[in-house]
Amino acid sequence: MTVVERAEQKAVLLRQAVDLVERLRENEEEREGLLVRRDGSCRQLKAAGASIKELQEAFGMSRSRVQQILREANG
Repeated sequence: MTVVERAEQKAVLLRQAVDLVERLRENEEEREGLLVRRDGSCRQLKAAGASIKELQEAFGMSRSRVQQILREANG
């Protein structure tokens, strides 16, 4: 591989790395937003009368995680 080819390959790989990091940041922001929505939905369902067991099943979370989300709403 020539010096020029290696430099071109390096440039391509660096662009790919930058793109990858940007996509990861975007996905992280989306994930955080979805978690906020999930927690809010969990609290709304509980206020509407859903049991802890129903919340566990609906959200695929452990009992302790559901209780933690509900506690966070109270302070």
